[in-house]
Amino acid sequence: MSRIIMLVPLNENVSMTTITLSLISLIDKKTTNIFFKYFFYFSLIDPLKDKTKFIINKYFSKNIITLENIDFSEQYFNSSQYNTLVNQVIEQCYNKKNINGLIFIKGINKKDHIDADKINYEVSQNINAEVIFLENLREYAFEYISKKENKIKIFLKYSKYKNILGFIFNNISSPFIKSKYNFTEKLNILYNLKKNAHIDIIKKDIFLKNRFFSTLACIPWNKSLLKPSVIEICSFLNASIINTKNIKNSIVKKIIIFDENYKNIIKKNYSNALFLICLNRIETFINELFLKSKVNKISGIILTGTFKYTKNVLNLIDYLKNSNIPIFFVNKNTIMTLSQLEKFNFNINFYNKTYINKILKYISSYFNNINLFLFQNKKINYKRKYSPKEFCYRLKKLSQKNIKRIILPEAYEPRILQAASISDSLGIAECILLGNPKKIYEIAHDKGIHLSKNIKIIQPNLIRNNYISRLLELRKNKGMTEFSAIKQLQDNTILATLILESNEVDGLVSGSINTTANTIRPALQIIKTNSIYSLVSSIFFMLFPQEVLIYGDCAINVDPTAEELAEIAIQSANSAKNFGIEPRIAMLSYSSGYSGNGLQVEKVRNATSIVKLKQPNLIIEGPIQYDAAISKKVSKLKTPSSLIEGSANIFIFPDLNSGNITYKAIQRSLGLICIGPMLQGLRKPVNDLSRGASIEDIIYTIALTSIQS
Repeated sequence: MSRIIMLVPLNENVSMTTITLSLISLIDKKTTNIFFKYFFYFSLIDPLKDKTKFIINKYFSKNIITLENIDFSEQYFNSSQYNTLVNQVIEQCYNKKNINGLIFIKGINKKDHIDADKINYEVSQNINAEVIFLENLREYAFEYISKKENKIKIFLKYSKYKNILGFIFNNISSPFIKSKYNFTEKLNILYNLKKNAHIDIIKKDIFLKNRFFSTLACIPWNKSLLKPSVIEICSFLNASIINTKNIKNSIVKKIIIFDENYKNIIKKNYSNALFLICLNRIETFINELFLKSKVNKISGIILTGTFKYTKNVLNLIDYLKNSNIPIFFVNKNTIMTLSQLEKFNFNINFYNKTYINKILKYISSYFNNINLFLFQNKKINYKRKYSPKEFCYRLKKLSQKNIKRIILPEAYEPRILQAASISDSLGIAECILLGNPKKIYEIAHDKGIHLSKNIKIIQPNLIRNNYISRLLELRKNKGMTEFSAIKQLQDNTILATLILESNEVDGLVSGSINTTANTIRPALQIIKTNSIYSLVSSIFFMLFPQEVLIYGDCAINVDPTAEELAEIAIQSANSAKNFGIEPRIAMLSYSSGYSGNGLQVEKVRNATSIVKLKQPNLIIEGPIQYDAAISKKVSKLKTPSSLIEGSANIFIFPDLNSGNITYKAIQRSLGLICIGPMLQGLRKPVNDLSRGASIEDIIYTIALTSIQS
């Protein structure tokens, strides 16, 4: 299974490209033929803006495969466009999920989108990515470090990220960091310098592994990496060096021509400047600038037109040689030299392989514990959790594998028509509408809904009489008469249920305008229970922000016995497996283990024993309280020997009263999407909708009905 790592910036000024490249380069070297067979990369910005992708494709090894970027950098998009982009990310990752590979994603910066924080959070959580945060530390004052520490503590407390690998701190500005020591040694040196009290905080709480978070790297600020150096420019010009005694490779921020307007130059800032000086102006330069101003900030001097020397010029050059300024010469004149410089790429940090290697080597040297944090301490086969969007995406994919016929008896409801249209376009199911075609098309036209020719419409009045005899046969033991059969068949839900029972369709979805009883009762009477089960139950898929949980039974069985409760648990586990969820079952009660007693507790305890006897391979715990089932911390206190260890994903309630109240309370309080109730134990799939169901809810219910069938 692929592992996903996402780099998330916390500061808009963070150098995303260089850090990303360094991490990818380092991980690639560490993982080749050891941990992962494939290495994939993509970003959340416009591919034309993504210098990282350009550099990987041009200079990196062929082991790294760049995927299609998903562009979130557009400043304004509606919710539909946003969901489409998130689904595209999920699809990229889903397509590689069964490959032994590493997917590396570069998050989006606030410079590219005002809602970058929201985008990074939702994308990372919906693909279950392991997150590496990137932050700057440009100052080293005590107050700054303290504020940064508090900011990170608050962020970790309220951001609700899961799977955090750690932090990378970049651009650390400190005059005490020397390259001859590794970072731990540097921190120890700084820690012992009592006059630098701010380092205590760095050492104890931020940079080293601690109770708040792990630090993957601390990268000191190095301004010489940001601009081309005087040596690089002069090498490009094939310039010869005159003095080698005090040579220094200064960075170059500007190029200044020393000409007849030199008096204006004297008034300006010429720090980190490379001077172009015609040989016949060398004396003026020395007299007017060199002797009158502080020139130690100059990066270098290039003497142009040096094909002819005079004794005076040689003396002047000898005079300059005693300074710390690098001096070069070229035979070309100033204009020709400038013309050549126009071809020099001053964006060398993104397009020069030598420079790229230099910066990657520098940054990578600070990832001392990369192997420890990324590989040795990480269990690759961690428990799989589906985020809401990923689960919904999976529903669509599973339903597309084998298209099923799903009948929708509430065909005059616009939400049903819209859902049918979308389901058809996505290839989720072959939708069949039950109703008058003329009326259906009129509603669709008024609402701007396109119904393709693939969506079949059945006129119920033309077929009702075809099912009278079958309904009488199915209900003969209940004393049904022909008159009552004809009357009941006027209900489209009952008619649709008979169509399903006769194998003309594969599944039924209803309830957007009908009660749960009106949907479920015909299914129980006509479809009936699967021969391997003794009852019909229901589950809800609760789409929490970070994971999908299953609640059962919250719609059918009022007060199940221990045997019935055990069967509900087994049915729910089987349903979970069908949707790719590894079942970890909590048999809920007001008591955990043997902390309490009573008839309800004993019922749950007996039900748990029955499940263990019938399905010994299932992970199940009961009786257990909800907090111990959902929280690892509480689980250690209340149920220390529990197999589910506070990570249950199936919750079986002891009765309908507690189950129905709980699911509705959580749904309304948190504003969750709840898919269901999905019926279990029927011979054919029938599923109920909430009367407040959204179009999206209906689409997903159609998809899961298709998967069930």
